[in-house]
Formats: sequence, C-alpha cells, structure tokens
Amino acid sequence: MSTGWLLDSFDKTVLLFPTEWSTAALVLALISVWVVIALFAYLNHATRKPYFSLWTVSWMFYSVYLASSIGLEESPRTPLLLMTRGSCIGISALFMFWGSFQLTKHPRQQRELGLACGMIVLWSFVSAYLVTDHLWITFPLFTLLALAGVYTGWFYIRQRRRYLGARILGCGFILWGLHLLAFPLAELEPRFMACGYFTSAILAVLITVGMVVEQEVNVSEHSYRELFDLSGDAIFLLDPTSLQIVEANLAALRLTDSGYSHLHNRPFQSLSPDLAGITDQPTLLQTVNQPCHEFRLTLPSGTTIVCEGRASLTSCPRGEMIQVSVRDITQHKLTEESLRDTAARLAAALTELRNTQGQLVQQERLRALEQMASGVAHDFNNALAKILGFNELLLAWPENLNDQNKVKKFLQMSNAAARDAVQIVNRLREFYRQRKVSEVYQPVDINEVIEQAIILTQPRWKDQAMSHGITIQLEISLHDAPPIRGQAAELREVVVNLILNAVDALQQDGTLTVSTRVAEGHVAFSIADTGTGMTAEVRERCLEPFFSTKSQQGTGLGLAIVYGIIHRHGGTIDIQSAPNEGTTITARLPLPAPTTDDSTSSLPATNNATPAPLKVLVVEDDPQVLHVQSEYLRGDGHTVITAANGRDGLDKFRANRFDLVVTDRALPELSGDQLAQAVKELHPETPVVIVTGFADGRPTPADAVLGKPITQAALRETIAQVLHSRTIPA
Repeated sequence: MSTGWLLDSFDKTVLLFPTEWSTAALVLALISVWVVIALFAYLNHATRKPYFSLWTVSWMFYSVYLASSIGLEESPRTPLLLMTRGSCIGISALFMFWGSFQLTKHPRQQRELGLACGMIVLWSFVSAYLVTDHLWITFPLFTLLALAGVYTGWFYIRQRRRYLGARILGCGFILWGLHLLAFPLAELEPRFMACGYFTSAILAVLITVGMVVEQEVNVSEHSYRELFDLSGDAIFLLDPTSLQIVEANLAALRLTDSGYSHLHNRPFQSLSPDLAGITDQPTLLQTVNQPCHEFRLTLPSGTTIVCEGRASLTSCPRGEMIQVSVRDITQHKLTEESLRDTAARLAAALTELRNTQGQLVQQERLRALEQMASGVAHDFNNALAKILGFNELLLAWPENLNDQNKVKKFLQMSNAAARDAVQIVNRLREFYRQRKVSEVYQPVDINEVIEQAIILTQPRWKDQAMSHGITIQLEISLHDAPPIRGQAAELREVVVNLILNAVDALQQDGTLTVSTRVAEGHVAFSIADTGTGMTAEVRERCLEPFFSTKSQQGTGLGLAIVYGIIHRHGGTIDIQSAPNEGTTITARLPLPAPTTDDSTSSLPATNNATPAPLKVLVVEDDPQVLHVQSEYLRGDGHTVITAANGRDGLDKFRANRFDLVVTDRALPELSGDQLAQAVKELHPETPVVIVTGFADGRPTPADAVLGKPITQAALRETIAQVLHSRTIPA
C-alpha cells in the first residue's frame, strides 16, 4: 500500500529546502544530539542518578540512527540497514521510557528492558523482510519514542512547574516527541529532511538548556535538602494556598512513622485533631504560634503524641512555602508529670520528716531539760548546803557565837553561797529568755573573788582527790591588780566553774594552778591543770550550750555561762589544750577607763548614797519577804506602811499620800502591774518599783523592775535611780 497520498495533503513549499542542505542539517542535528549525550553522561557521573545513564544510552542509539542517515540517498535500502535503523529507534525509545520510569519513581526490572529490546529487534528483522512500505516499519517505532519524550516532558511540567528550567525542559521533551511523530513522513521526501534535521537540532539545544537550568536548581535544592534533612526538628513545607504537605524532612518522616508518599499532598491539619477545621494560612500560623501551644499528632499506627511547633512563611528552591517545625514533647510531658509526682512525694516525705524532726527536737529538749534540771539541782543544792551548813555551825555550836571572827566569816560565806544560788536562777532565766537582766556594776577585786572561789571549791577537789586516790597540788600565783567594774557573784561563778572543770580533768596525780596578772589594759586570770586535755573537736565545741563530755551529770551550760559572763563584762576567753597535755583557760577583763574632770567612766555609774527619808508603801504577800524589805527601808531611815495584797495596798494608797510604792508583781486579788497602773492613774508623779522573781521583760507601768532576791544595796540603788529622774512631791 502506497503512502504517497499523505504527502499530497501538505503544502510542501513551506518545508522544502535544497537537497544539498540535508546533509549539513543532519550533521548539525547529530552534533546537537552528541551535546545532549555528553551532558547526560556528565550528569550520570556527577549525580549517580540511574535515569541519566538510561537516557544517555537512549540518545546514543538515536545518534546511531541519525549517523546511519548520512549518504542514505545514494545507498540502497537493504533489509539489514532497515533492521538496524529500526532497532536503534526502538531501543532508544525503550531506554527513554525506562529512564523516565526511574525519574518518576516507578522503576522497571532490567530483565523487562532486555525482553522489550529483544522484541524490538525481532520486529525490526521481520518488518525489514516482510513489510514493503518503509513508513509502516518506522512509524510505530518513532511513535514509541515520541511517547517516551512526551511522558518525560509531562512529568517535568507537572511535578516541577514552579521552576523555569523544569518548564523549558518539559516543553523541549514534549516538542521533541511530537517532532518524532512527523519524522517518518519527512523521510518520504528528501527535501523535507533538512527541515526535520534543523528541528531536531533546535529541540536538542532546547533540552540541553532546560537540563542545565534544571540542574542548577537541583544543586540549590540539594544543598537546601541536606540542611533540611539535618534538622533535628520535624519540618513540613506546606503549600500556602491549599496547606497541603509539599515536602517533609527525615525527622518528619521518623516523627510521623510514615513514608513520603503517605504525607505528600496531604493537608497538614489532617494529621492533628487539634488543628482540624483550619482552612487558611493566617489561622494556621496564629494557632501554631500561640505561646506554649501544644497539639496532638495522630500516627498511622493510631498512637497519639504531644508536640509543640512554630510556623512561618519561608522562601526555598520550591518558592514561598509555609514552614512548620514540630518537636515531639511527649517524653518531656511524661517526665514533667513524673517530676511533679516525685515533687509531691518529696513534699509529703519532707512534711513527715519535719514532723519526725519536731518529735526528735522535742525529745532532745526534754533530754536537755532533764540533764539541766539534774545539774541545776546539783549546783543549787551545793549552794543551799553551804548556807545551811554555815548557819548550823552558828546555831548548833553556841561557842561559835562568841568568836566574832568566826561569826563574820561564816556569815560572809553563807551570804556568798546565797548569792551563788541567785546567780544559778538568773543565768538560767537569762539563757532561756535570751535577754540580759538589769545589772549593777561595782568595783571588784579579782584576787578576792578568786580566793573566795578557792575556799568554796576546796571541799570538792579534796573529796575528788581522796575518792580517786590521787594527789592534787594547788598552786596560787596572784599578782596585785586594780579593781575592775562588774558583778562579783558572776565572776566568782566563773572561777568556780573553771576550777571544778579543771579538777574533773585530773584523773591522776597533778597540779592545779590559779594565777592573775595585769597586761595591756587587762586583768587576766588563768586556771590551768595537768589533766587529760581536750581534742581539737572538743576544744572547738566546749563553749557551745548543752555540749558536755560528762555522761552522768551536768547540763553542759558551765563553760557557755562562763563565756556569756566574760563577754558581758567586755572580756575574752582563750583556751589552750591538747590530749594528755592539760588545759589552760585564760580570761581577760578590761580595766576601767581613767576618769578626768571632763569625762566619766565608760561603765555604768553607781550611787549608794541613802536617799532622804521617804514615806513608802510596801505590798508583798509573803510575810518574811515583806519583813526583810521593810527592814531594808527602815534601816535607811524611811517610814514604811505594809499591805498583804494588791487590793489592800490600793486602799491604803488612796487613804494616804506616799512618796514611793514598792510592790510584788504576783499578788492576790490585784496584781502588781494592776496596782501600779491604778497608782499612776491616781498620782502619776508617784514612782513605783516592782519586785519580782519573774523579771521577763514584759511591759509594765512601773518606773523600775527589781529581780528577787534583792539586797539592801540593790534596793537603795534602784530607789536612787527612780528618784533622780523625777520630782518628789512635798
């Protein structure tokens, strides 16, 4: 069947070229195809993409077909030549298709390619010998090659339409494919061939340019992709209009536990039930970017994870996209919840621990109070034993009353023991209430205080020496020292404590040394022993309250009270001790500042002058205490009227005019504070002195508070002070 009628239907004048141009056009087309082959071969080497190698082979077979056309007009068309040309076109078409399948991620097996190539060769062989019309041999093969070109071009335009290079490349492949459909017809007329070859050359150049531009974009996209995939956060690129997922990095694929095909072109909001209903870009950006916003993502397995994210518009090789960065915080939330539970349990445990600690502290306090009560009872009984003993020596042995020196000595020692008992009570009150009682400082001879303390402690250390079968040698080295300002009873208590501690440290024969000296504006006295000594730890803690190395008796307050008294007198304590080398404790007390006509002593001044005779109301419910206080006042020349309770005292105050009121605080019917308040309301100018055994610092309307037991000197000093600050009514 003749195909000449197909050419008769075209206006051939438009496409006709001189015959001699055909060879030149063919060579030009062949050169352009070789350029394409060289480009594909380079890209195959550079990118290792399998479709470039397949396309390289495809275009090589196409170039063989073009090369076989050189001089074809002068040579006979033998069946072998026709078979070779047909096989080249068919194999070129198959390799083009297989490369395009690789490009579109739909690869085919190599054995399928081999089988198809075998069928093409067989078709070419059979048709070369059986088909007489050459058009029917080549047209199906060119159609197959044209379809491969159109398929490749369609993929580039559809999948990468955002890029100019992809559009150029896609148009080049499609036009090249359509051109191949007309190529067999052009071979029927030699003068048409020049036009066909020129068209092939132009389209090959177009494909080359498009491929170069496309690869530049691919390089940029590849660099972006590397950074994209290296991100630790899951990143989704969304189409700004449809909100569909255009791209997702490796972290996103791992996070969603799915492949790219599952995510591609899927609306991002479909991944999360918390984002359902969002249809536009502004709403998505505003929702995801809310501070501390969390949303759930549902995985293909049905598992739900908690995420936080950020969304923004960004420019990338694909153009302007919505970039959504997502971070899985499921484990963080679980850890946070676990930490909250742990914190709650710790809080409960801490509360329980505090309760237990409170119980332990209470037990420790009770133990300390028990120890202190035992120690205080011991010290207080010692003081009472001295008072009772000296009084009994006077009362039980009448002949002692005839010896005035003995009477005076016994009374002095009994009075000193009574003062010691007062100090035991005062130091406990001071320690527990953390306050200082009112003190009267007087000149004190430290040597006299030490001599009294030695006399008081001699029975103790002699008894200890006898009970342990040891010998204690006492060495006394007292140097002349000027008087200091302070309280003799407190300082005597310091020396007694230090001597008794030193005696307790002597577990074998040893020496107890008591000495005084004056140096650098201080009077210093030292108590040294050759006993067991102290370790560094004990030496550091020996001044702490309740710290004691004695397991059977004592409160642990001894050295703490010593430190408090010395510190209150403005002095310092130095302790030198080492195990088995004895202990030396030195106390340094400041001397009074010298006085001149223009200056006074820095220590509080005292005034023991007896005030002018006064009319005094004394209110006390204890008859013996009332008698002692009345005798103190009468001895100073005052007129005294007494009352046994607060109500009686107020009645007598209303009936008489008094210059001074001295009242106990704890009174029946009307307390001392209430009585003082009533006195101030009736006559504000009348001074009131409260005498109490509970001088705890509470507010009082009285002018002065005097702690029991009182001495005549203390009462006289207090009266002088309150009278000095106000005018006595006539």
